[in-house]
Amino acid sequence: MALEAINKVKTAEDQAAQILESALKESKDIIKNAEREADKQYEARLTEAYKEAEQIKSKFVSESEVESEPIMKKGKEEVDHILNVDADKFNSAVKLVIERIVNFNGNS
Repeated sequence: MALEAINKVKTAEDQAAQILESALKESKDIIKNAEREADKQYEARLTEAYKEAEQIKSKFVSESEVESEPIMKKGKEEVDHILNVDADKFNSAVKLVIERIVNFNGNS
């Protein structure tokens, strides 16, 4: 009878060890799955954030282009005006600058 009781205790201990080992393995699997799921959610949110940032950037670039168009047009008109100055006016301006340089250096 004592031997039978010892065997039952031994069997119960073995079953408890198996249950504990199984529970430990299952908890490790749950943790790994949770980590994988967290990584997937992190990547998805990061991708979404980059997409949203790109949309915001694109919106502001478009708005900036619209706002800068009149400024660029005016600048181009001014450049064209400067480039279309009559040769006589240009030569007159060059002559005036040269005279001022010569007079300034001559008076030193």
